[in-house]
Amino acid sequence: MSAPIRRDGDAYVVELDPSMVAVIEGLCGEMETLLRDGSPLTERLFPPPYGDDDERNEGYAVLAGSELTENRLAALETVRGVLRTGRADEEEFQAWMRSLNDMRLVLGTMMGLTDEDPGVPRRPEHEQAHQVYEFLGAALEMTVMTIAGDMDEGGSRGGA
Repeated sequence: MSAPIRRDGDAYVVELDPSMVAVIEGLCGEMETLLRDGSPLTERLFPPPYGDDDERNEGYAVLAGSELTENRLAALETVRGVLRTGRADEEEFQAWMRSLNDMRLVLGTMMGLTDEDPGVPRRPEHEQAHQVYEFLGAALEMTVMTIAGDMDEGGSRGGA
C-alpha cells in the first residue's frame, strides 16, 4: 500500500481519504476568511520581524503586510488544486506544507495553545479542533519527511 503523501519521480502525490480532503478544503475557506478579515487568530502567521520595536514593525506591516497575506491566499488556492489533482510539483508542494503549518498555527491559537504553554488541557468544546490539529500534524510530518526523501513507497521511514 502506498503512502498517502509521497514522491513520484519529480512530482509529489497526495491521496487522502475523501473525508480528510473535505476537512482541508473547509479549512482553506476558513483560513481565507480569517486572513481577509485580519483576524487576531492569524497573528502567529505574521510575527513581528523587529521584536519589540513597534515603530519598525508597523512600518514593515504597511510595506509587506498585504503581500504576505496575498501569498498565503495564493498558497491556499494551490492547496485546493493539489487536493483536486492529487499531484504537486516542488513549488506547489512547498505551498502545501506552508499552508498545513499555517492551519495548525491558527487552530492552536484558537484552542489557546502557545509556544510557552503547549500543554493546555483539552476542552470538550475544542475536541474536534484537537483531532483536526493532530491530523494536520501527521500530514505535515509526512510532507516534511517526503521532502526530505525519508519516506519509502510504503509510507515507512527509511534509513532506520
